[in-house]
Amino acid sequence: MDRLGPADYPVAVAYTAEMGAVETMEVFFELLNAGDREGAVALMDERTEMRVHVGDSVQTLRGVERVGGWFLRSDRGLKMIPGEVRDTGTTYEADILVVRPGASSQHLDATFRVEAGKITAINLAPR
Repeated sequence: MDRLGPADYPVAVAYTAEMGAVETMEVFFELLNAGDREGAVALMDERTEMRVHVGDSVQTLRGVERVGGWFLRSDRGLKMIPGEVRDTGTTYEADILVVRPGASSQHLDATFRVEAGKITAINLAPR
C-alpha cells in the first residue's frame, strides 16, 4: 500500500492545519461519511495510534499505514455519526453511531486526540 502524504490531499490538509479538535473531527467525519476515506485518512498524523477494544481484548495499530488502512479497508457505505460530543481541548470524545450496510448498527465510545490539525490517537470501545 502506498503511503499517503500531505501532497495527496492539499485542500483538506491546508484547511485543517490550524483547526482544533472539534473542527478537525467534523471534517474527518464529513469526508469519511461522504465516502472520501482517503481524504479522512489524510487528516491523520504519520505516527497516529489506534486502540480498538473487542470483547476482552484490545488491538493497537500504529502508524498511518495501519490505522489508515483500517478505515480504507472498511465496508463500503460505512458511516460514523458522532452523537454527544465532549471537547476537552486537544481531545474529542463522542458517542459514535456506526452504520454499515447489511450489519446491525453499533454504538462506540470514541476518543480522538488532535494536535496541530492532525489526528494523533484514536480509541474505540463498544458501549
